[in-house]
Amino acid sequence: MDNRQEAIMKLMENPMGADDTFLFRCKQCGSCCRDRIDILLSPFDLCRMAKELKEPLSDVLDKYGHYYIGNMSKVPLVSLRMREDNGKCHFLRKDNRCHIQMNKPSVCALFPLGRCASRKEEGTDIFYILQPTECGDRDERYTPREWMEEFNLEESEEWFRVWQDIVMTISERITEVLPKIPEGLVNDILSSMGGILYLRYDLDKPLIQQVKDNGSEVLRMIEMVENLVTEFGR
Repeated sequence: MDNRQEAIMKLMENPMGADDTFLFRCKQCGSCCRDRIDILLSPFDLCRMAKELKEPLSDVLDKYGHYYIGNMSKVPLVSLRMREDNGKCHFLRKDNRCHIQMNKPSVCALFPLGRCASRKEEGTDIFYILQPTECGDRDERYTPREWMEEFNLEESEEWFRVWQDIVMTISERITEVLPKIPEGLVNDILSSMGGILYLRYDLDKPLIQQVKDNGSEVLRMIEMVENLVTEFGR
């Protein structure tokens, strides 16, 4: 764990609510748009980007996303891909503003805030942290809720809660099943899961129910695989 990760873990011990305040003013230096490997994209992010760019969802994922399997979660994940020639984000303009400013990924729009989730008996709890950064000034006051309104992200807490609940549920199930599956089938199963989770969307229809339906389909797939493994293991 590097120093930044340690600092973030420490900040998570004192979480912020959506109506707590923080001080920050972006000076558009562009430093948060370079050499990043930690900008995760949810289906909501990818769909917003596809609508903004007027490109098929599959093309947006191929050109701007890095698809991989989480080391611990074993869930298909997508991070924002940087340019190979200079390490900058593909959407960073010469004036250090974002080409898709009002539909940029939630992680980018929230910076310097970080958004976290924890699962409790009553449901998934959402909270915020103020990430350690040397950029910007500290002469403007916001709440996380006000900050989200600047980027049309008023609904994003519900998006995040839905997506995190799906990811955590799938992770719990798939980590139990994977050790029982023949090694040659693991990649095919995970690839199919990724296609369902990130690509099966009608951009002209509300997304929340589609994301929930796709998550449920993946869970049914895991259950089917689990049943087959049990049947053939007898």
